[in-house]
Amino acid sequence: MKKRLNEKILKLGDVILTTSDAGISKLIRATTISPISHAMLYVGHCSVIDATGDGVHSANTQRLFFEQNNAVFALRLKEELDPSIAIKICNYVRERVGSEYATLEAGRAWQGLGSKGSSKQFCSRLVAQAFAANGFDLVNNTNFCTPKKLLKSAKLVKVANATVDVADEEFQAWQAHPSGLDLMRQSTNHILTGARKIDKSIQHLRDVDKLVLENSKHDETIIQLYVESGFFEVWKTDHQINPWHYDTKLMAEVGNRNPDGVRWYCKSTLSEDSRTENRYVANATLYQHYQSLRPRKTIVMLMAFYQMLAEQHADRIDIAEDWLKKNPSND
Repeated sequence: MKKRLNEKILKLGDVILTTSDAGISKLIRATTISPISHAMLYVGHCSVIDATGDGVHSANTQRLFFEQNNAVFALRLKEELDPSIAIKICNYVRERVGSEYATLEAGRAWQGLGSKGSSKQFCSRLVAQAFAANGFDLVNNTNFCTPKKLLKSAKLVKVANATVDVADEEFQAWQAHPSGLDLMRQSTNHILTGARKIDKSIQHLRDVDKLVLENSKHDETIIQLYVESGFFEVWKTDHQINPWHYDTKLMAEVGNRNPDGVRWYCKSTLSEDSRTENRYVANATLYQHYQSLRPRKTIVMLMAFYQMLAEQHADRIDIAEDWLKKNPSND
C-alpha cells in the first residue's frame, strides 16, 4: 500500500516536503542529515509546483505516490495567511514554470554554501523565494536554502493528516489515466527548448513573451513552437478524465454515486477561484494589454486561448454552484 497527499486538508501555499528511495534522495538526506530531500508548493486544484531535473513544473497530487516508509510533511505558516497573499505566492511559482534546474547551485546549498543566486531554480529555493517575494522570510538564506532548512523554519508548523493511504487498486487505476500535467510539462519544455535556441538566457514562458514583443521577426517561429508542442490542446485531457466537471447531468450522476467526493470538489472549486479573478482571466487581460502595445500573432493566439479557458472555468463554477444548491449539506 502506498500513500499520497491529502488534498482535503491542504490549503493554498502549503509547503510540501518529501523524500523517496531514489539514490539522489538518499544522497541529499545523507549530505544534509535530514529525513527529507525535496520541497514543493501546493497551488490548489490537487496540484503542486516544484523544481526537479526537468525544470519547474506542476504535478497532480492524486497521482503523486509515496512508499509508506517515505517521510512526507505538509507545513503551513503559523500566522493566518491572507487568501490574496496565498494566491500571490502561488502565482510566483506558476510564473516560473519551465525554468531550468540549478544543479550546481543546489549542490552548493546542500554544502551550506552560496550567496547570490541565478534565475535558475531548485526545489527549496523556489519555495523560499515565493514566500520572500511576498514578505515572509522562511529561512536566513533564501537563495541557497535546503529542504531541511524549511523543515526547521520557525515560521512554519506541521499540518496533521497530510497524507492518506492508497489501495493498490487505486494506484493501478491512476497508471492508466492520461496526465494533463505531464502533457503540459512536455509542451512547455518543447517551447522553451526551441526559444532557447534563439536566446539561451530564456527561463520561462514570460521570457518567451518578452522575446516576441521585442523582436517581431521571431513571431512566426514561436507560434510554430506553440502549435507543434500541443500546448493549445492539453486542456482537453481534463474533459476526457473528468467530463462531469463540465456537464450538469454528468455531475448529478457522479454525485449520486459519490456525494462526499463531489461536494468536496464543488466547495474547493468555489473557494479557490472566482469567475472574474483567476489566473485565466489574469493571463487573458495581460495578453490583451500586450497586444495593445505591440501586435503579434503569438500574443493574439495566447489571448484567445486564455479567454477560452476563462469561459470554461466560469462554466465549471456555475455547474459546481448548481450542484451544491440542489444538494444542500446537512452539516
